[in-house]
Amino acid sequence: MMPMHHHPIHRQRGATLIEVMVSALIVAFGVLAMIALQANSIKFSKTSEYRSVATLLANDLADRMRINADAALAGNYNLTAAYSAPNGEVPTRTDCTVNTNCMPAELATRDLGEWRRALFFGLPGGDGYVVADTTGNRTVDIWVAWSDPGQTTAAATDGTRSNNGGTSECPTAFIPASAATNPPRCMFFRISLPPNTTPPGGA
Repeated sequence: MMPMHHHPIHRQRGATLIEVMVSALIVAFGVLAMIALQANSIKFSKTSEYRSVATLLANDLADRMRINADAALAGNYNLTAAYSAPNGEVPTRTDCTVNTNCMPAELATRDLGEWRRALFFGLPGGDGYVVADTTGNRTVDIWVAWSDPGQTTAAATDGTRSNNGGTSECPTAFIPASAATNPPRCMFFRISLPPNTTPPGGA
């Protein structure tokens, strides 16, 4: 009778150190991915919020100019200074000489003061750039600008009065050299003013 050979049975008793390290590495990558996803979600949520506020503010100024269209076409609503983030001082509001009877130019000055105050309180580093079209098209171009924490690259400029679909179109003259390292983000709007209803020769 042949002797039977009993081979020892090796049973794994727990995980080895390398398996534990690999598992910890996988978990760490998963946690980092979730953190990055959450950070990007917060950033894009704030950007979307700022864009919504900018749209509301542009519509506000557009309504003011439609009521005072002649002054808008005369350039009384133009804002062409270089971008300057507010330094903590609330923009001033200028009232009309006679509040019950504002002249068109005075109303434009008051409207711009109120609009710049709305930019100050509504957007971080809020500012605006406004240019009326003097070629007879009865349109006004508006750029609403703000300081976006997620905007770290140099600001794109667009001097052709059109929105080319990017994320930071600003007029060339609006971006000073001092803002090159911390550029604003701009949204472009072109509004149409109502047709001139004044009959030839005046009313």
